[in-house]
Amino acid sequence: MKMHMSTLKKSTTAGNIAFLLLSFPLGLIYFLVTVIGLTVGASTIIIWIGLPILFATLVLIRAMAAVERRMATNLLHVSFPDQPYSQEMSQRSLWRRFGSILRDPLTWTSTFYMIVKLPLGIVSFTLALVLPIVSLSITLLPLVYLVNLFVNTILLQNGIQSTGIIIPYFIEVRGQFDLVMFARSFIGVPIGLALWFATCFLLNGLALLSGEIARGLLSRGEEAPEMLLKERLNMT
Repeated sequence: MKMHMSTLKKSTTAGNIAFLLLSFPLGLIYFLVTVIGLTVGASTIIIWIGLPILFATLVLIRAMAAVERRMATNLLHVSFPDQPYSQEMSQRSLWRRFGSILRDPLTWTSTFYMIVKLPLGIVSFTLALVLPIVSLSITLLPLVYLVNLFVNTILLQNGIQSTGIIIPYFIEVRGQFDLVMFARSFIGVPIGLALWFATCFLLNGLALLSGEIARGLLSRGEEAPEMLLKERLNMT
């Protein structure tokens, strides 16, 4: 499948990481609203209470899709086709609006997106949180050594024996400044920087994929003008 990315301008690493970090909490909300709403609505439809519940759930799904489109536009700079006839549909009766929502393929692709957003968000959140912290920690190994030395010095002054092990058998804090150990800690600087560039490449790629998934499932694409014409004909 050929990947086609439509952007307003080039996305930034900071925006991509922010989008990935928000994917888990938002994905959890999307999943709970979608699954609970559809389950309760479908199970109570036999006594008619389920119809308004289903309608409210589908409206919420479309609202959450709008939020996700806005977030992808602002953080990932992904462009979405205009979503037509939303204003026209708000002027219809409740039942006709419900029928239009049910017939709209965007409703069901958005529903699918709200479900898959949770597992995708867990992976995105984990990688966006852990990888930058690891790369930063390795890059700052000399600072970590000095901080450990300072803490151990305070502990020794209070009669507490402590040995700070940063990397076993390679970088250890032994109660006083050790030039060899401090010099070894600088090995982490190029490794951490290389890991940071690899992290940026991975996270930017994951954000690119997430933007493509959002654009593919949360927009009508080229089918919108034809659907708009059909909806207008149904109103006459």
